Amino acid sequence: MDINAPQDAVPDAASSRGVKMKSSSVIVVAMSLLLLSASSVAEDRPPPVDDWTNEVVVVRAQQSGPAFWHLSRGDSEIWILGTLGPMPEKLGWDTTQLAQVIDGARVVLMPPEASANIFEIGWFLLTNSSVLSIPEGKTLEETLPPDLRARFVAARESIKRGADRYEDDPPVVAALKLENDFSKANELSWDEPRQTVEKTARKAHVKVRNIADYSALAMVKEFLRLPPEAGRACLENAVSDVEIRSVHAVPAADAWAVGDVKGIKANYSPGNLEKCAKLTVSFSKLYERGVNDSLAAIDDALAKPGKTVMLVDIGSLLRNTGVAEKLRAHGVVIEGPAE
Repeated sequence: MDINAPQDAVPDAASSRGVKMKSSSVIVVAMSLLLLSASSVAEDRPPPVDDWTNEVVVVRAQQSGPAFWHLSRGDSEIWILGTLGPMPEKLGWDTTQLAQVIDGARVVLMPPEASANIFEIGWFLLTNSSVLSIPEGKTLEETLPPDLRARFVAARESIKRGADRYEDDPPVVAALKLENDFSKANELSWDEPRQTVEKTARKAHVKVRNIADYSALAMVKEFLRLPPEAGRACLENAVSDVEIRSVHAVPAADAWAVGDVKGIKANYSPGNLEKCAKLTVSFSKLYERGVNDSLAAIDDALAKPGKTVMLVDIGSLLRNTGVAEKLRAHGVVIEGPAE
C-alpha cells in the first residue's frame, strides 16, 4: 500500500514544559510515516531476503525496461508494474515498454493512498506533547541500550548527522527521522515509478486514479503513542533499514530498471520499519483494506473488456504475499517475467 502526504507544512510551535522537541520536527516525521521505509556498517550483512520458496511462478519473456506482470480473462487484461520502494532520484530506465502498455488502456490504477489533514496532525501534536517526549534531563542516545546506541550512532554518522539532530526525540520519532534523513542524504525517493507512469499516462490521454483513498489520522496518532519499548524496537528497525539500504537500495533499483528479477531478489528488502507500524491496529486495518480494495479493483477490471494498468508492491508479486497470494487462492494465474 502506498501512503503519501505533503511534508514540512506547519510552522514551529513552542515546546511545553518538560517536552524537548518542536512540533514542526515531529510534523516532518509524522508525514514521513504516511510514506510507509553506513556502508561500513552493512558490508557484512546477508541479503535482505534469503527465502524465495513461496514465490510466484514467472514464465513470460522480458522486454527492455522494468518487469511487468500480466493477468487476463477473456478480452480483459491487466498489466502490473511492481514498485520497489525508495530508488535513486536520477535513476534512468527505458520507458518504451511502459508507453506501449499504457497506450490504449482504459485506466491506470495507483495503489491505495492514506493521507491526513496537516492541521489535525498539528493539533494532535500540540495537545499530546506528553506522549512525544523523553525523560527530563536525558537525550535520546542516553536512553538507548548500548548495542542499539552504537548502531544508531554509526547509522547517523554514515549520513553525516550529529547527535543534536535527534537528541530531543523519543525513539519512535527518531526512527522516522532517521529513515527520512537517510533517503535525503542518499538522494533516494519514493516518487518513482509513479511520477513517470503518471506523465506517460497523461501523454497517452489515459486516466490515472488511486484504487482507494483513506484517512491516516488514526494511524498517525496510534503510531506516535507507542510505548517506549515499542518505540525502541521501531528505532532498531529503522537502523536495520539504513544498514540494508546502504548496501542494497541502489543495486535493487538498477536491477528493477532492466527487469532483472534475479538481481531484484538478491537485493530486495520489504522495509523493517513497516513491522513497527504493524504493531498498531490502525495500520493493520488500513493494510487489509488496501489488499481487499486492490483485489476488488482487479476483479472489476477483469470483468470489463479492454486493458488496465496497475502499480503493485513488487514484494507481493515476487513472494506471493498480499494481493498476489489472494489472487492465486482464487485461481487467478499471474504471468510474469522469467529470471
